[in-house]
Amino acid sequence: MMGNVTAILQKIFVRRFYIQNTLFFLVLFYLLFGVVDGGSLISYHRSLMLGFMGNLYFLLLVLALWALYGMKCAGFVLKTFQTQGFEFLYPTLGSVEKPARRRLWLLIHTGIYMPVLVYAGIAVAVGITRGFWLAGLLVAVFNLLACFLPLALYERKLHRPDVTFFTGYLQRWLNRRFVKLPGLYFFYELFTNYPRRILSVKLACAGILWLTFYLLRQTGGFDARGLMLGGMLCVIAHGQLMMQHRAFDDTYLGFLRGLPQPLWRHYLRLAGIYLLLFLPEIVMMAANKTPLSSLTGCFVLAAAMLLLFRSLLYFPKMNAEVHMRYVLLVSFVTLFMVLAGYEWLAASVMVPASAGLFFFLFPRYETYVEPRS
Repeated sequence: MMGNVTAILQKIFVRRFYIQNTLFFLVLFYLLFGVVDGGSLISYHRSLMLGFMGNLYFLLLVLALWALYGMKCAGFVLKTFQTQGFEFLYPTLGSVEKPARRRLWLLIHTGIYMPVLVYAGIAVAVGITRGFWLAGLLVAVFNLLACFLPLALYERKLHRPDVTFFTGYLQRWLNRRFVKLPGLYFFYELFTNYPRRILSVKLACAGILWLTFYLLRQTGGFDARGLMLGGMLCVIAHGQLMMQHRAFDDTYLGFLRGLPQPLWRHYLRLAGIYLLLFLPEIVMMAANKTPLSSLTGCFVLAAAMLLLFRSLLYFPKMNAEVHMRYVLLVSFVTLFMVLAGYEWLAASVMVPASAGLFFFLFPRYETYVEPRS
């Protein structure tokens, strides 16, 4: 019986976490493994581990990044309890004896936190071989706390489902003081209910662009194609926000499709959302003294990809896994067009394609319902 409960909870929490964050892990994999030559991959990571194990400031930065990931994991578990359709978790887990329930919490959390545990464990082993005993102890203690401290939050949420955390206070404060425009509803949802999600995406994009500019400087000259490749990875990283956007529209903004407004206004609202969403990346590119022509090309290509990828979600039965396949396929084709110098042609094809899909699918779209397995 307990084994069945464990399997169900693993599917609800761990499996859903990795599916919803597939694009995030894809970008992370690129940053950790894709930018390094295969022959020097082991030596690169050994040097990286010894670098932060032997430097206190570097180690604190790494621990801060791991802490953010831990917050993302804990936030996902807490948000799952508040997600429509998972209300049964309260009586189900509440009926389990406390010692067994704590083991379940630990199993769920470590399953989500596992990528950090694996990398940290290898780093501790490498550091100890070089005599970094204190740093190894600090990393071990930090990750033990990162695994056990969230368990108290889960217990608190289980027994007090109406507890309002910081984002709830922020949400009420904004509601009292500001009248939101329809185009800003989704941003309000992100910053009040999913701040860790948008923060993780923006941090990943900042890391991608920093690495892109670093590699461009190492080659001794600016290449617009290299910058566009970095911009494409940033677009892919926004995939989880697109899934969140569709869920938000389905849950709260379904009435907008029935308003007596022309389709072009709905399309412009969609375009405005994603242009604003990608604005921080454009600001970062501009801050690195990117030529205006290259900056314009990156912005147009990114906007075209964002609109096309979001418009694909108006297809019925388009879940996260199928959507990711289309995203990777389109990105693969676009990659070769960019390398060949045809980025404007790629954008000129994707913008009409996104508009065509939107104008055809939007009036017929019905709220997506995840099929039950």
